[in-house]
Amino acid sequence: MPRALPQKRTKSMNIASLLGCALLAVLSAINGVGQTTAPAKTVATDAEIAVTEARMTALRDTFVKATVDAGFTCPIAPPKILVVDVPSFGSYDPETNTLKTPSWGQMTDAERGLFYRVLGPGATETAARGEFEEGTHHWVFVHELGHWWQACRGIVKSDKHYRQEFGANRIAAAYWQERDPAVIRHQRSVFEAILKRPNPVPEGQSVEPYFDANYEKLGPTPAYIWFQARMCITAFDEKPEPTFTEALKQTTL
Repeated sequence: MPRALPQKRTKSMNIASLLGCALLAVLSAINGVGQTTAPAKTVATDAEIAVTEARMTALRDTFVKATVDAGFTCPIAPPKILVVDVPSFGSYDPETNTLKTPSWGQMTDAERGLFYRVLGPGATETAARGEFEEGTHHWVFVHELGHWWQACRGIVKSDKHYRQEFGANRIAAAYWQERDPAVIRHQRSVFEAILKRPNPVPEGQSVEPYFDANYEKLGPTPAYIWFQARMCITAFDEKPEPTFTEALKQTTL
């Protein structure tokens, strides 16, 4: 089973995205967490970590340059990239301005096994790593950069959790729609599958208020992914599609 997710989150950690938790739940929900043979544990070499850091730093810099090209400035420096095994597959901490993301070799057998299960029997390590890169080092990573941009705009602590998470998803969607729509197509299929699961919102209650009121409790649970899937599909389907510049400009709560 995957490493246990935190059972309690302090208010100061609210902006640190739970989307990685959502990714974990996606993989588990689609393929189950039953007994399968996990790949042999590997050890991340210094070279692998260095390569991951370089690639993620390059993507961070491309994202930051895109904000500058859009005519914006940020009083906060680009986030420091820390390559480390993160049970949620990614997080942004506004207090230290650090974005954490794992390399393939740093993860546990169980964590890597989730990506094998997405692909089904006979999946190769190359294919599993590709699925990991798509979900973690493309979607989750840029979503976390969306939270950095929110910090740039002074949005750090808020009780409007749904709008804050939706805003980061909206920025990520606009970014990839302009630069590599294949990322959106891949994530759409994943999130559409999740939305076929039962709606976790109690009858008679509305989605956004319920999410805001129960944010701390929902984070470590599989139900959280349903909300993230709903946000992402809403962002993907927005018409007219906002440009990346518009998504950055409209970063409000």
